[in-house]
Amino acid sequence: MESISLDNNFKFSFEKLPHTIRLVISENDEEWVCRKEKLKKLFSFAEMDKEHLFKGRLQLYKSGDKINIQLKNELIGLISVGDFKQALNKL
Repeated sequence: MESISLDNNFKFSFEKLPHTIRLVISENDEEWVCRKEKLKKLFSFAEMDKEHLFKGRLQLYKSGDKINIQLKNELIGLISVGDFKQALNKL
């Protein structure tokens, strides 16, 4: 499992499952929200000009070379596209 630290003790983790990747937002080792997605779609989001990924409680918005991570429509963190792709490559 790969993780990226966010603001306010939040952590953005990537867990490899047999056919998908599980994206998890946790705070102090307590899971708040998760989303399963295919690795191909995550790479496509990182490399293409798509502006956002997912609807619902967990949303990712891309702005230039940064990805805004929103939980229940509230910005909880910002990561670089490079860090996102690096975490995906390690899976």
